[in-house]
Amino acid sequence: MSQPDKPADQPAKKPKKDEEEDALIFTPISIARARHASAHGPSIVDKSKSPKKEQKPGKSKSKTGKPVTPAASDNSLFSGTNGCLLASFLVAAFVVGGILGGMAGGGLLLWANGSGGLVFAGDTPTPTLTPSPTPAPAETSTPTPTPEPVPTISIEDVIAGVIPSVVTVINQQHNDYSGFSEERVVGSGVIIDSRGYIATNNHVVDVPQDLSVILPDGRELEAELVAANPAEDLAILKIDIADLPVIKWGDSSQVRPGQIVYAIGSPLGDFPSSVSFGIVSGLNRALEIDKFVIDGLIQTDAAINRGSSGGPLINHEGEVIGINTFIIRESEERGIAEGIAFAIPSQTAKNLLIPWIAAYTGESVPIPASEETE
Repeated sequence: MSQPDKPADQPAKKPKKDEEEDALIFTPISIARARHASAHGPSIVDKSKSPKKEQKPGKSKSKTGKPVTPAASDNSLFSGTNGCLLASFLVAAFVVGGILGGMAGGGLLLWANGSGGLVFAGDTPTPTLTPSPTPAPAETSTPTPTPEPVPTISIEDVIAGVIPSVVTVINQQHNDYSGFSEERVVGSGVIIDSRGYIATNNHVVDVPQDLSVILPDGRELEAELVAANPAEDLAILKIDIADLPVIKWGDSSQVRPGQIVYAIGSPLGDFPSSVSFGIVSGLNRALEIDKFVIDGLIQTDAAINRGSSGGPLINHEGEVIGINTFIIRESEERGIAEGIAFAIPSQTAKNLLIPWIAAYTGESVPIPASEETE
């Protein structure tokens, strides 16, 4: 006899064992435990509460009695609704982050490009050449060049340059008062003009008769008396020859006592071109010669002998600073003296001799007459 059918709306009553399994699976705690167990294995609590039951392979049944296949994704963090939400959140975060990052990066690029701080490969500006300042040349200590010593001409060379202009003057006199006799007066002279004009002392050519000049090379030439002044003991002779070496005038106003000087002449007429030296012993000396007083003389201790009168007194540069004129050997009142000689200053000699030459050659400077200056 068949049993009456149960109402359709009443579910079939599950066995107690199945209910416990359903409660164990679908409660939140069981879900968490199941996920933990799938990731790390069963916990110690689960092991201690109940022994692990071996689940037979098979399909579980739902409350309706239908078999339920457990989803493989139930044990994953991205399974079900939670996985969809998390994925959506990550996608949205990436999109928003990309947009914000692009805006920030674009703004930074624009700012950098506008300020010139960033240069792109496709838009390389032409570099402006800024002239670098030329460094000032370093000051170098230039050593002071040592001046080369100026070669000094030796006194020997100086005197050698003066000797060709110093001559010997001869005044050959004839005396017929008490029979035939001759007297030879010898002195010195100096060439002051290349046209043959020679300066000497007046007392050498006083009472002239046969005048002649012996040049340093030995030639003897007749001489003519051009002018003379016994008050200054100066005279000029002229020989008929040109292109003669001449002396160089010095400044007698610069002469000082103690200065070294040299005298050149023909002592005794037998030793032409003799040289002696000494110092300037004094200045502005006065001396009486043949009733004439000559002042302003230069005193020297250079040896001047008979025959040296009319020769030059020169300085260390070879310049004529005086015309040798007189020596003192002895005095009736004071006795014998040595090393006392005198020379006419070059300034006094020039003031007389140069105008005489100019007048003799037809120039406008008159020749002073000896009578007018007595």
